[in-house]
Amino acid sequence: MIYLNYAALCPTLAEAEEEVERTLTEFKRYLYSEAGIAWYLGKVSDCRQQVGALLHVNDSSSIAFTTNASTAHYLLLSSLKWVPGDTILTTTHENPSITKQLRAREREGVHVHAVRPTSIPSFLHALEERLDEPGVNAVVISHVSHVDGRIFPIQEVASLARARHCLVIIDGAQAIGHIPVDLNALDFDAYFFAGHKWCEGPLGTGAMVARESFFTHPRYREIEGEQPGGSPAGSFEIGTHNIGLIAGLARACEQRHQRGIDTEPQRTFRETAKELLGGHRNCRFLEWQGPHAPGILTFKGAADLDHEAFVKRLASEAGVVVKPFVDYPEEDAPAIRLSWSSTMATGDFQKGVMTIAQRLDS
Repeated sequence: MIYLNYAALCPTLAEAEEEVERTLTEFKRYLYSEAGIAWYLGKVSDCRQQVGALLHVNDSSSIAFTTNASTAHYLLLSSLKWVPGDTILTTTHENPSITKQLRAREREGVHVHAVRPTSIPSFLHALEERLDEPGVNAVVISHVSHVDGRIFPIQEVASLARARHCLVIIDGAQAIGHIPVDLNALDFDAYFFAGHKWCEGPLGTGAMVARESFFTHPRYREIEGEQPGGSPAGSFEIGTHNIGLIAGLARACEQRHQRGIDTEPQRTFRETAKELLGGHRNCRFLEWQGPHAPGILTFKGAADLDHEAFVKRLASEAGVVVKPFVDYPEEDAPAIRLSWSSTMATGDFQKGVMTIAQRLDS
C-alpha cells in the first residue's frame, strides 16, 4: 500500500508506542493508591511541559489533554453561555466534526455563518464585514485547511476579532507537527489539535491551550471538572484519562520538537506532485494566492470524473490511498486530497502520484 492520507491519520511514532507501554507498566506499580495519584499528577505535569515545548507555550498549566480535537472543540463550545441571536463566524473549510458541532448550536437560536476563503484579501474583507454585524461573539477557524492545506492569516483574523471583543478559537489539527507554530506569537483564546495527525502520536489523544482570556470572558461558564493541579485548563480534563496515551503524545511531541519541523522535503514533494499531475484531464489544483502547508495538495479532475469511485478503485486496484471530498466545501467538491510525511520514501511517493496521473488518463 502507498499511503497518501497523512492529513487524516499518521502512523504512530515507534518511540511514542514504546512510551505508552512503558508508562502503563510503571503505573501498574501504583494504580490509584495515594502514591499512584501523586505519580499520575506528576506525570501529567511533565507531559504538559513536553507538549508545551513543541507549541512554544511558556505556561504549561494552560494545556489540557483530551481524546482528540473534536472533543476539545466540544468542551470549549459547551463551556460558553450561548443565547438566541448570537453569531459564530467560521469558514467553509472546517472539518465536518467541527461544522457539525457548530450547526448543533443553531437549535439554541445561535447563527452560524461560514465565510468562503477565496483569497486572503477577500476573505479578511468578508470576515470584517460580518464582524461588524450585531451579535457576533466568536470566530472558530482552522489554522491550516484540512481541505487543501491553505494557511489562514490567524494574526489578522485575531486582530479583527479582538477589535470587536470576539473570542478566537483555533483548530490546529492540520498545523501542529506539520508547520512551525509558535503559540506565544499568536493571538487567540483557545487553540486545540489532535495528537494522531502530524504529531505522530497515538490514536485517542489531543490537547488544547486555553488562555486566561478564555476563562475571564463574560460568556465563560465553569466546567465542573476535577481540575488536576488546580489550573483552569485542568477543568477540561474530566474524569480519569489514559496516562499511557498522554505520555505517548508527549513523547511524540518531544521527538517532533527535537527533530525540528523541516518543511523543505514536503515542499519538494508538493512541487513534484503538481508537475506529475498538471495537465492530466483538466486537472485543477485547489489553491489561493497565499501560503500553503507543504504536506497537502488537493485537485479536481475533469467534470465527468466520478471522484469518489476513482478513489475507491485507486485503493482496491492500485493500493494507493488518498482522500476524496464529495460533499464539501461549497463549490470545491468533488476533489481529491493527497497528503504525505516528510519521512516518506521518495520512490513510494513518486510511484503513488504517477499511478494517480496514469489512471486519470485511462
